[in-house]
Amino acid sequence: MRKSEIKDLVREFEAFKDAFEFDYRKARVEIIENDEPLLLLDNRPILFRSEGRLIPTLFFESYLEAAPKIVVDMGAIPRICNGADVMAPGVREVEGAFSKGGFVVVVDETHRKPLAVGNALVDSEMMRGVRHGPVVETLHYAGDTIYKIGRPLCKL
Repeated sequence: MRKSEIKDLVREFEAFKDAFEFDYRKARVEIIENDEPLLLLDNRPILFRSEGRLIPTLFFESYLEAAPKIVVDMGAIPRICNGADVMAPGVREVEGAFSKGGFVVVVDETHRKPLAVGNALVDSEMMRGVRHGPVVETLHYAGDTIYKIGRPLCKL
């Protein structure tokens, strides 16, 4: 990456620093298989770029703790971990407030383990009442390329 591209990336990265309290200046940029940047902090992949925007990973612990959550039933796990979008019938609970287009973390109902990061297709109030159709577009999930790259780095 050119120096100007890295500076632009760091500026975009700064949008996350206030909300999740980390020193973005210690971040390292790696280029992954699909030529997209992956940002590492303390050797943990915390953000990656996809389709022009930065997306938090399942290894960005401070983000996962603070972000709104969609709790899904155990039957939804295999589908979500294969990249499927979250469908309304699988949603058991909505934690926190978010607007349409905002990031949400998808967790299982038993262990509250993060399964995916997605883009909310409806706001939190509406999601509580939706009974059918997709409600979260899955952007990153346990088992995708980013996860496979990050897991050995994080020694999970």
